[in-house]
Formats: sequence, structure tokens, C-alpha cells
Amino acid sequence: MGHKHRVVISRYDDIKKFQKAQFVHFRKFLSKKLLLEILEKYPNLRKISISNYAFKRLSKECFEILSKNKIKILVSYSIGRPSLLELKKNKSIKL
Repeated sequence: MGHKHRVVISRYDDIKKFQKAQFVHFRKFLSKKLLLEILEKYPNLRKISISNYAFKRLSKECFEILSKNKIKILVSYSIGRPSLLELKKNKSIKL
């Protein structure tokens, strides 16, 4: 993806592991509590990505917080982990 400061959050402990982030991908549902912790830790956050499933369940409060902070939401429509063949085809990764 080429993002300079990209972080992947799978659980609350992941927040403590990184110093800077402008782009955060969530592997879990985004709650108001988690979002507020992320914004406190990463004040320069500009983009987040979440799955389509999580996006459909995003609360109105989270939308408002993201909008207020001018954070762009990217929705991932892929289903599950990509196969090695897809990775090789899409990113030219050597197996």
C-alpha cells in the first residue's frame, strides 16, 4: 500500500507497540473506546481501513468522531486471507 506510517491493530495491546501512524488498519471491530484510544495515541491519523463487515456495524458515534477529525475511511471488500497465487499475481511476489 505504500503508506509511510501504517499500523495494523488486531487487539488493544497493538496500540502500545507503535510510535507514529497516519494510516491504521483494524482487524477487529472499531468501538468508540478503541477509536478514542487510537486518536489519543496517533493524533496525526488521516486514514483508517476496516472490513466491509465491520463498516456495516460501525456506530453513528464512531462516524461522527471520524468525521470531526477529518479521517478518511477505506473499506476492504476482500474476503479472508488472499491465496499465495493471488499475492503472486497481484504483487509479483516470488514464492
